[in-house]
Amino acid sequence: MATSQLTGQRNGADHQVDARPTRSASIATVVVRGQQVTVDCPAWCTYPHAEAYRSLEDVSHHSDAISLTAPSHQGVEQVLTARISSWPFAGDPVTENPFVAFDAVGDEVAQLAPEAALAAADQTIAHGHALRALVGIISGGAQ
Repeated sequence: MATSQLTGQRNGADHQVDARPTRSASIATVVVRGQQVTVDCPAWCTYPHAEAYRSLEDVSHHSDAISLTAPSHQGVEQVLTARISSWPFAGDPVTENPFVAFDAVGDEVAQLAPEAALAAADQTIAHGHALRALVGIISGGAQ
């Protein structure tokens, strides 16, 4: 799966990431215990479904990830990625519907319903404003 990098470059305008599906829903053929099974694959799913599954409950769908990066001693580090995921056959009402999976520095930390994902987005924006205020303190003016 690909990861879209969101960079810290400024051009004076607010940006929005286009996270709308890039293809229509389709049928995916998966292998479960040696048997081919077809499952509905949502339009946002870019997961290849190439591995052999032990059970239908193991089948999941995942979109490409978006990534928030930060400068590091090695250049740029991904500090937070997010993608749409679902486990439609796992029998868990929380994960059978699409949710946003947050992965902080390589460890998925949350599975968020759309409302909670919007709250997390608002918190991320607020964090960005707080970071700008910190820069303002050390640079002698508001940023």
